[in-house]
Amino acid sequence: MVRFIHTSDWQLGMTRRFLSPEAQSRFTDARLQAIRTIGEKAREHDAAFVVVAGDVFESNMVERQLVQRALHAMKEAAVPFYLLPGNHDPLAAGSVFLSGEFTAECPPNVVVLDGTPIEATPGVTLVSAPWRSKKVTADPIAEACEAAAGIDGMKVLVGHGRCEIFSPDTESQELIRLGPAEAAVASGGVQYIALGDRHSRTAVGSSGRIWYSGAPEPTEYRETDPGLALAVTLEGDRVQVEALKVATWRFTEQPWDVNEAADISRLRNWLDGLPTKERTILNLGLKGTISLSVAAALEEILDHFEPMFAAIERRVSDTDLLVVPSETDFSDLALSGFAALAAGDLAGLSEGGGIEGREAGDALLLLHRLARGAA
Repeated sequence: MVRFIHTSDWQLGMTRRFLSPEAQSRFTDARLQAIRTIGEKAREHDAAFVVVAGDVFESNMVERQLVQRALHAMKEAAVPFYLLPGNHDPLAAGSVFLSGEFTAECPPNVVVLDGTPIEATPGVTLVSAPWRSKKVTADPIAEACEAAAGIDGMKVLVGHGRCEIFSPDTESQELIRLGPAEAAVASGGVQYIALGDRHSRTAVGSSGRIWYSGAPEPTEYRETDPGLALAVTLEGDRVQVEALKVATWRFTEQPWDVNEAADISRLRNWLDGLPTKERTILNLGLKGTISLSVAAALEEILDHFEPMFAAIERRVSDTDLLVVPSETDFSDLALSGFAALAAGDLAGLSEGGGIEGREAGDALLLLHRLARGAA
C-alpha cells in the first residue's frame, strides 16, 4: 500500500490585474502558504510523498525571492516533493528549475521530474512527462505510458496537459488522448495518472485512476471544483482518491437585479454578511434600470465595501445597468445655469440607449453626485 498527495498548478507568481498591490501581495502569500498546508495534509494522512503535476511556477521569469521562499516552504514541510515542469515553466533553456537560484537553494526533499523514472518509495516508481518547451506537438504523456509498461512494481505517471475530452478541437496534436491513457491503466502498466493543467478537480475516464487535482488556490470565477489537493491511496487492485481542502481564497460571481432603493438595501445586507471579505474576489453582475438617486446610493455602498474585499469587479459582459433620471432626481439640488442645461442634455441622450446613452447616464450620475456633495 502507498499513499501520496497529488497537486498541481501552483503557478507561484501569478498576478491578477484587478488586485491592488496590497491584495496582490496577500494573494501571492496565500499560494506560498498552500505549500505548507499541503505539507501538513501529507503528514496528517501519512503520505509518502507529494507530486506536483506541472506549472509549479507561473513562468520561468519569476522573481528570485519567490523561488527561494517556495523552496524554503517545501523544506519546512519535511516530506518529499516531486515537481513536474509544465507549459508555464518548461524544462528548457532558461528554465527556473535550472537557474542558479533554484539549484543553490533546492533542499534534499525536493526533486525535479525530468523524465527519468524515480523510485519515490520502495516498490513505487514515478514515471514523468515534463514539458520541454511552451508548446508540444504530440500527446504529452503517450511516451511515458509506454515506458511505464517496462518497469516493475507500482507506477505513478505524472503528466500535464489538456485531455481531448475537454477540447473543442479534438484534432489538436498537443492533447492527451484518453484511449491510450485508459489502456495503460487497464493493463496494469500504470496504477495512477496524476495530471495537471485543469484548475478544477476532475476525474478522467471511468477507471477512477486518472485525475486532475486542480489548483490549490482558485484562479478564476468559473472553476467548478478548485482549491483542493488529492490524497491517493493505492493498495493492490484498489484505488482511493480523497479531496483535501487547501484554499483560503475564493472567487465569487453574483448577479444582482437593481431597480429600486430596496434592492440597494438588500445588496448592502448581503455584502455585509459575506465572510472573509479580505480573501474574496467578487464579480457583481448588476442588471436593471435605476434612477440617479438609486445609482448614487449604489455607488456609495460599493465605495464603502470595496476596501474590505480583495477586489470587487463589475465586468462589462455581466453588467446591464441602465441609469434613467427621474423627475425628482435634480429637483432638490437647485441646479441653475450651465449645470441645469448639461443635466437636461444628458438626460435626453441617456434615454436614447446604446453606448452613447450609457455614457450619458454615467455622466449624469457623476453630475448628480457632485451636485449633491455641493448642496
